[in-house]
Amino acid sequence: MGLIPFLVFIAFFLGVPVFGIVLSAFRVADVNVPGSYVPSLANFVASFRGASWEAMQNSLQISLIAALTGGIIGLALAQAILTTRSKKLTAVVTVLTSVLANSGGVPLAFSFIAAVGNAGIMTGLLSLTDRGFTLYSSGGLILMYQYFLIPTMVMVVLPTLAGLRLEWKEAAASVGATSWHFWKKVGLPIATPAILAGFVLLFGASFATHASAAALIGGGGVPLITLRIDSGLAGGNLAGQENVAMALGVNMIIVALLVLLVYMPLQKRSLRWFK
Repeated sequence: MGLIPFLVFIAFFLGVPVFGIVLSAFRVADVNVPGSYVPSLANFVASFRGASWEAMQNSLQISLIAALTGGIIGLALAQAILTTRSKKLTAVVTVLTSVLANSGGVPLAFSFIAAVGNAGIMTGLLSLTDRGFTLYSSGGLILMYQYFLIPTMVMVVLPTLAGLRLEWKEAAASVGATSWHFWKKVGLPIATPAILAGFVLLFGASFATHASAAALIGGGGVPLITLRIDSGLAGGNLAGQENVAMALGVNMIIVALLVLLVYMPLQKRSLRWFK
């Protein structure tokens, strides 16, 4: 009984919008009867063609590269923090990463524009323009995403790495195992589910990012699925393609569900060693 208010809340604020998106995605204007619609898969066919498919491919590619970059750096940073054996530093990093992991939106984009944009402070100091760097590109998006992806990875893997018991390391050392052998046979097998879960989480966060990307590159430059949906719903160059945008939204929901289905078992498996 106690779950009923929660379930009603979820059904109203999540279920109803999703149902509306799916319903609109399967509706196509009836050319024979103006103002009426018929069920069709035409919107989904259109979502896998032309600029819409290019936007999906770009989003997947950028998300994959951004997740790999943030995952590797975040993992190395988390391990470096633990090697200091400072409880105060670990506590500070835990709080800081939880804040930075939720940073984003327009303020983040403007911060990067001020720092490494065409007229940014660091752009001039490091002569980035002469080196061929531009923030308003796929590489610029990947760089900006690291601001919240790296803290997210640290936040995910830090508890797992910290949970590797000292007794395990001592037991391995007592039988002549080196640090490399410990990580190969014990540490990595235990930490791998958490590392993979972190990567999947970073991928999902990159894939769904909209406000930061929209503020940085607007509607052009780098086609992204989130910007394509925004353009379709707002009209403009994609006026009349609102239902195609809904089909793209359904595609995003499917990707998000796949990410969730992969993340949850990995996260559950990573916790079983620390119960």
